[in-house]
Amino acid sequence: MHWRQHIARYGQGTLPGEPWMRATFLVLLALAAVLRFWNLPELAYTHDELSALVRIYPSLGETINTGVAELDTHPPGVQVFEWAWTKVFGRNEADVKLPFIFMSLLAMLLLYRFALAWTGPAPALLLTVLLGTLQYSVLYGQIARPYAAGLFTTALLADQLTRYLAFNNKKALVGAAIAMLLSAYTHHFALMLATLMAVTGLMLVARDQRKAYLLACGIAAFLYLPNLPIFIIQLGLGGLSEWLAPPTVTWVLEHLWWVAHGSSALAGLLGLLVVLSLIGRLKDRNGADPSNWFLPLWGLLPMAVGLGYSIWRAPVIQHSVLLFSFPYLVLFVIGGLKQLPRSWTMGVTGVLAFAAVMTLVNDRRHFDLMYASKYEAFVKDGARAVSDLGHAEVAVLVDAPDHMVRFYTEHLAISQEQLPILQLQGLGDDQLDSLLRTRKGQYVFLGQSNGAVPERAARVQTHFPYLIKRRDMNEGQWALFSKVPGYLSLDDRSILAEASPTTRWPSGWDVHTDIPVVERDSGVFSWDLTGREFGVAFEAIFDTLVTHPQQQIEVVAEVWSPAPVRDAGLIAHLFVGDSTVFYRGGDVAGLLPGQRAASIVVATHLGDAGKVKGPVRLKTYVHVRDRGPLFVDRITILVRRENPVQFGLVEPFAGLGRYPVN
Repeated sequence: MHWRQHIARYGQGTLPGEPWMRATFLVLLALAAVLRFWNLPELAYTHDELSALVRIYPSLGETINTGVAELDTHPPGVQVFEWAWTKVFGRNEADVKLPFIFMSLLAMLLLYRFALAWTGPAPALLLTVLLGTLQYSVLYGQIARPYAAGLFTTALLADQLTRYLAFNNKKALVGAAIAMLLSAYTHHFALMLATLMAVTGLMLVARDQRKAYLLACGIAAFLYLPNLPIFIIQLGLGGLSEWLAPPTVTWVLEHLWWVAHGSSALAGLLGLLVVLSLIGRLKDRNGADPSNWFLPLWGLLPMAVGLGYSIWRAPVIQHSVLLFSFPYLVLFVIGGLKQLPRSWTMGVTGVLAFAAVMTLVNDRRHFDLMYASKYEAFVKDGARAVSDLGHAEVAVLVDAPDHMVRFYTEHLAISQEQLPILQLQGLGDDQLDSLLRTRKGQYVFLGQSNGAVPERAARVQTHFPYLIKRRDMNEGQWALFSKVPGYLSLDDRSILAEASPTTRWPSGWDVHTDIPVVERDSGVFSWDLTGREFGVAFEAIFDTLVTHPQQQIEVVAEVWSPAPVRDAGLIAHLFVGDSTVFYRGGDVAGLLPGQRAASIVVATHLGDAGKVKGPVRLKTYVHVRDRGPLFVDRITILVRRENPVQFGLVEPFAGLGRYPVN
């Protein structure tokens, strides 16, 4: 059978296939819909979604010129769609997410039709179950961003191109041209994949189809021209190096492990299918099928380009950008199962669906993490703390993007009087310390998102030492601190090392023997570093201090000075071998105006060292750059328990931590 007849064998119906194939697909589609629509009113916005919503301006022109060209790295398609959609339907989470959920489900139908045509019922249904139940597609199917949209537009192109090749259907050619244009306006990686598909189509169309096909591609390209100035601006930005690290040599394996839910059982099942598919391909050996070369091209080239660009130009590679090419990579690796019998197909599909859903719910805890917004929690739980404990008793401090927090105070109609938030972004250590020092109330509520100043919690605990509550969330955390012990105080951190003029433990301390020790107050002894630049240090292998990469090391120095001190600080210095990989200072700033004691704080964690080879050494020390008068009473090194789900939606994790709080 010629490949054109092969891809036309199931006809042009909306839902092709034999009755058992259609019934199985509909069951899987219903399962996918349940997972995406589950408790939809409680489905929270992600940071990415909020970032898009706050870039929607009253006029379309301002939304494109400012919200896209100046502040975004994506094409304007989805932003323009959200501008129009929110004008009609508002900004409630369920309303904004709804069209993207539908697009993710429609993409499954289109990819089922494509896979059934080029491969067979078993690969088509197995692809359907993976797209329906893996967190990879469920997560990005619930986010109102370009990912579900790009999956839909590229799937539409693959489907319509297949139908044009099989049936020479002019409507399918128009559909393919529209899909090319939509993909180009949706995401740059969708544009890349659409270009690959378009070139593939040119290589596969019959001679009498070529003129019409080139005309359709030309029209799509012409209609993309208005976006070229924006594309050039965004290309000049490079990548996402401000917050995204370059990929390491293990990135692909880590990506695949995440796709498999970090589950040995699910990964083993998927690996078995790949092995069986390989055996099937060796038996089949049908080299005339064009899908044997274009499926790996579509599946692997976007990953290769993304990795290469991320390594040699600037980081862009992440799970989300490979979603569009993911179905074709799956079809390539399981395409050898096309001859799998009906009973085996249904059995394997059922087992795979059960394993994926169980690990989605129990291992990945998708519905626990995805349905909680850190920004919403800061607002709701902060307001609850103020209401329960008293307005005068609670200071609500937030170190998170102010426009994100304000979105939720407005969205939830919570006034400044109900929730008097103090925004910490841009606030110095000395300013925060002054606020905490003079605070009369008993409690501090501290909300922090990813990117918050790492010393914030330790700084709060120098004045409010007791942790009463804590909630760990994806990309954020809040905690309630008290001046006095509560009936339930959490053991949030522990002391690893401590040194003072009268005591020192364990080994690792380096204190110059000629440093004077003075009794500056009755029973209070201090090292006098006046006239010295260095003198007290601690050094250890970082891995011996922590048991989890997200655990934070906090160094607190209790100091005093009779005169104003400006140019001194506490340093956290990370080495690999003799090379510095990270350096951070907790500076005195305005903490010591003279005749006053203060605490200097610096914090670091293993992630600050980046992806390095070899053990990481921590060296922390007092650095008096101007050699002015400084007295050190004590230096304490502590480890703060990790937030295990800090990157829980995109990385494997062991447990939920202190989450949720009743």
